Amino acid sequence: MVSLCYLPAIMKRFACFWMAAIGGFCQAASAEAPAVTNEVVRVTAAPLPKYRVESNDAGTLVAMSPERSPFTVDSLTEDFIRERNATDLDQLIAMQPGVYQGGKTVMARQAGTYTIRGYSGSEVLLGGVPLTGGVGTFLDPTLLERIDIVKGPVGGAYGSQMGSMTDLMGAGGSILLRTKRPTFAEDFHDFLFKGSYSKDSGTRLKVAADVNRALVAERFAVRVPMAYEWRDPGWAPAGAGHGKTFSAAPSMTLRLTDRLEAGLDLFYQHSDQPAYQGVRMLYGKPYASGWDDTYTRPGDRMRFETWGATFRLDGDVTDWLALRSRVSFFQSANRYDYRGPYSNTGFDPDPASDKRYEWGAGDRLMRTFYAGQDAILTFDTWGVEHTFLLGVNATVKESQGWGGFTSTGRSGTITEENYLQTIKASGYSDTRQAKIGFVAQEVASWRGLSLLAGIRADWHDSVNHVHEWTFSPRLGLSYDILEEGWAILFANVSLTDTPNFNYKAWPDNTGTSKADYLDSSWRAVQKEAGLRVNPVGSLWLSGTLFRIDQSNAPIAMDNDVTGEGYYADDGKTYSQGFELSASGDLTEDWSLYLAYAYIDYYDKTNGLRFDRFPPHAISFWTSYKAPWFYDAVFGFGGRWRDAWMMTFRGQPAGEDQCVKRLLTFDASVDFPLSENLSVGLAVRNIFDSRGVESARNLQAFANDARTFELFVRCRF
Repeated sequence: MVSLCYLPAIMKRFACFWMAAIGGFCQAASAEAPAVTNEVVRVTAAPLPKYRVESNDAGTLVAMSPERSPFTVDSLTEDFIRERNATDLDQLIAMQPGVYQGGKTVMARQAGTYTIRGYSGSEVLLGGVPLTGGVGTFLDPTLLERIDIVKGPVGGAYGSQMGSMTDLMGAGGSILLRTKRPTFAEDFHDFLFKGSYSKDSGTRLKVAADVNRALVAERFAVRVPMAYEWRDPGWAPAGAGHGKTFSAAPSMTLRLTDRLEAGLDLFYQHSDQPAYQGVRMLYGKPYASGWDDTYTRPGDRMRFETWGATFRLDGDVTDWLALRSRVSFFQSANRYDYRGPYSNTGFDPDPASDKRYEWGAGDRLMRTFYAGQDAILTFDTWGVEHTFLLGVNATVKESQGWGGFTSTGRSGTITEENYLQTIKASGYSDTRQAKIGFVAQEVASWRGLSLLAGIRADWHDSVNHVHEWTFSPRLGLSYDILEEGWAILFANVSLTDTPNFNYKAWPDNTGTSKADYLDSSWRAVQKEAGLRVNPVGSLWLSGTLFRIDQSNAPIAMDNDVTGEGYYADDGKTYSQGFELSASGDLTEDWSLYLAYAYIDYYDKTNGLRFDRFPPHAISFWTSYKAPWFYDAVFGFGGRWRDAWMMTFRGQPAGEDQCVKRLLTFDASVDFPLSENLSVGLAVRNIFDSRGVESARNLQAFANDARTFELFVRCRF
C-alpha cells in the first residue's frame, strides 16, 4: 500500500541526494568561476517573438524547440495573454479550437477539467501538479507566464491522470500552467486597472499588480503577481451578493551557485460567487427563459479557497548531468448551495413538476501532495546527440466531504431541510488515490532527425482494496527536411494506460474486495503526423492529422432481474480529425494567431457517429503596432464554432438537445500616453451574438453578451 507515510521517506532521500549533489555544484562553481572584473558588457538582443516560445519542455519533459517536438503543443505566451486581457482562464482557452470546458462552475464533478480532441476530463496542471477542486475555472491570467496545451494521450509524460475516483483522464491531453517567476534582468512594478460593462452579462472591476525585484547582488529575486476582481453578474437575482475573486502567486528564486538555483512558488486563490448552473436548452435556444436568466436564489453561493506551495531545485551537476526536483502541496475547500434547472434527461416542463428544478449543496476538502526527481544526461556518441531522462515522482490526492443534487419542484414535495439531512448522511465520501511513477526517456538527434522514445510505469493505489500497475509508452520523431530549420515533418504514437478504479463489476457484490471491481485498464492510443513550415519571420504554419482510439472503458449496465447497476469494460470509441494553425510574427510589429480544428467522434460500442463537440471550429487574433500612430497597438479577432449535440453520460441527449453555431468578433486598441502609461478600449462580441459557450449535462452556459472594456496600464 502507498500512503502519505512514504512522502517523508522520499523527501529524506531527496535531501541526501541533493546534499551530495550540492557539494559537486559548489566544487564545480569554485573551479570554474571566472575572475572578477569591473568591465561592463552590454548586449543588444533582437526582440523575442511575441506569439512563439523559443524553447519548451511541455510534452517532451526536456527543453527543445517547439517546432522540432514530435508532439503537438499549443502555447499561449505572456504577450498573447496580456494582449487578450482575458478575465479568467476560460476566456483564453475558448480561443483554442478543439478544446472545450464543461461548464463554468466549481460544483460539477469534473469542474475545471477540459475536453481536448474529443475526450473529456483533461486535468489542469500548475507547475506539473494537478490543481484541486476546479481552481482553474476562475484563475486570473494575470498570474500566468505561459499556458501550454499538450495534445493527445499524456500518460507517457505525466502519467495516467487522476481526477474523480471514477473518471477516465488524460486521453485527449493536458493543460499546463506556469505562473510568473522572478527575473534578474530588471526591476519593475506593473499595474492594471480594468472595468467592463455589458447590459446583459453584467459589470466587472479588476485591479492587478505584478512586482519584480532582484536583491542581494542579483543572487535573490522575488516576484509577486496578484489580482482582485469584483463582479456583478447580469443574471444574478435581486438581492444576491456580488462575486469577488482574489488571486496571488508570489515566487522567489535564490541562486545558490552559478550552476544551482532554488525557488519557492506560492499560490493562493479565494472566490465567492453567486451559484449558477446554466439554463435548459431546446433546439438550440433557452427553454422558457432568456440567455441570462437563472433559477438561482439570492442566497445561493459557490465558494472556494485554495492555497499551495511548490519548492523547486534545478541545476547542472556537471556539463553532462542536470537535476530537477519538485515538492508540492495544494489544498482546496469548496462549499456550494444552489437551485437551478433539472440537469438530467427526465426534465418535465410543468412548473409544478419535481423534474423541473433541482437543489444542490456540498462541502468538500481536497488535498494534493507531490514529490518528483528528474535526472537529465546529455552526451554525444559518433555524432549523435543524446538527451536521456530518468525520473520518479509520487502523487497523493485526497478528498473528504459531502455533496450532491436532487430534483425538487414548486409543489414542495421535497424540502431543502430534509434534502440536506439526507445528502450529508448518504453523500459523504472519504477517498484517496496514490500514484508512484517511473519514467525513462531518450531523445537522439542527428543532423535534421530527432527521435524520442520513452515509457512510464505507474503504480496506483486506491480505496476499496484496489491497486494496479500501468504502462504508458510513446515514440515520436521529427525530421528537418532540408536541414535549414524551416520545413519539419513530425509524427508520434502514444499510449495512456489507466486502471478502472471503483467501477463495480456486477450488481450483487459487497464492495469489500478487489474482486468486486473491474480489474482491467482503459487505454487510449494516438497516431499523429504533421508538417510545420516557417515561410516568413517567426511565423510558423502547422498541419496535423490525428486519431485516438479508446478501449476497455467502463460502460453502465443494468441487471434485468434486480435493476441494479454495474459496469462492463466494453466501451470503445475513437476520435479523429485534423488541425491547422498559424502562429508567430509576420513583421516586427505584426503578430498573428490562427487555428482550425476538425473532430470526428464515433462510439464503436453503440455504433453511433454524432457531433459530441463542435466538428468544426476556427479562431484567430491579430495585433498590429502602428508606428505612424504613436505606437498604438490595434487588435482584432473572432471565433466560430459549428453546431453540436448535447450529451448525458457521453450519449446524445436527443435531437431537441442541440447547440447552434456561434460566431463572435472582438476588437481592442491600446494607446500609449507615455513610456510608462497606456490606456485601452476593447469591445468583446461586437455584434452581440448569443449562444452556448459550454455545457454540463443538459445545463448550458451562455457566452457573454456585447461587453465594453476600459483599462489603464502603468509601469515604473
